[in-house]
Amino acid sequence: MKRIILLVVLALAACEDPHRPLSLDFGNAVNANIAAQVINPNPTIGAADTDGQRVSDAMERYRTGKVHRPLAPLEAGKITVTPFVQER
Repeated sequence: MKRIILLVVLALAACEDPHRPLSLDFGNAVNANIAAQVINPNPTIGAADTDGQRVSDAMERYRTGKVHRPLAPLEAGKITVTPFVQER
């Protein structure tokens, strides 16, 4: 019985036209994923977004387990901030 079902499935698959043109939106998901993951190859050259003291403070908070909670997503037009101390 399994062989008959397999034979029918293979026979129906052989009826598909391999030369049928692709849909107009073929590849959009791949292109969108690539665009979301690729860094700008020509960034604007300017001052860094942070300074050494800020990075040093962040590293010290990480080492001592006092990491700041990231900002919550924008909900109802306002951002809520709830700081916490991570227990180790």
